[in-house]
Amino acid sequence: MNTVDYLTDVMQDEKMMQSMYNKNMMDISNPEVRQLFTQLRDAKMQNLSQLQQEIQTMMGQG
Repeated sequence: MNTVDYLTDVMQDEKMMQSMYNKNMMDISNPEVRQLFTQLRDAKMQNLSQLQQEIQTMMGQG
């Protein structure tokens, strides 16, 4: 497995976790826990953006 494949797999994991946080936020009534899940989801979104940029950079170098 090359680095781009590995990063693509990690990106899929991040998408899955982001989706899980979104889904679970719908059922949470506690505002503090809901805020925590929102922060975790947003962190996953940032990770996805960074991974996409890194993959694009690597693909441009290859």
